Amino acid sequence: MKLILTTIISFAIISCSSLSQPINENLDSEVGWMHGNCLAIKNSNISSQQHFTLIHLGDKKTIEKAVIIKKATTGEECYPLLDDRADINNNAGYFFYRVKSKETVNFAIGIFKPENISSLDYAFCNTTEGIQFSVSQRGSVIWEGYYYLGYASGPTCK
Repeated sequence: MKLILTTIISFAIISCSSLSQPINENLDSEVGWMHGNCLAIKNSNISSQQHFTLIHLGDKKTIEKAVIIKKATTGEECYPLLDDRADINNNAGYFFYRVKSKETVNFAIGIFKPENISSLDYAFCNTTEGIQFSVSQRGSVIWEGYYYLGYASGPTCK
């Protein structure tokens, strides 16, 4: 009887802990946010011509394949690197890449290992000075990214 009870409790603990685990412990190196054709991600080792999944955010969420063109270094090629915001976005640990996509990008999320892409929810909202991006699974946030805009904006985050 003791063995059966121990087995049931062990199974319950294992089952509950697997539900709370994130999809991947290294999501910061696999998921990033986009403004225009520029991807910001905490990964310095992305090579040109590497493909990834791009999720357009907004009223109509569309998904497409996109490709890295090259690392971005200036505000002329990457909005997050404009003079009024580059320091804060760089100091947050992001690396920036120019991206080629079929559709025009406003705000989006890029994912390099999209095994369970259909089971995830993607969102963004305005803070007082930037954009908060997030990926959730079953109501729990598993990744967040922050984009400093360099000017005041009306907050919409809950």
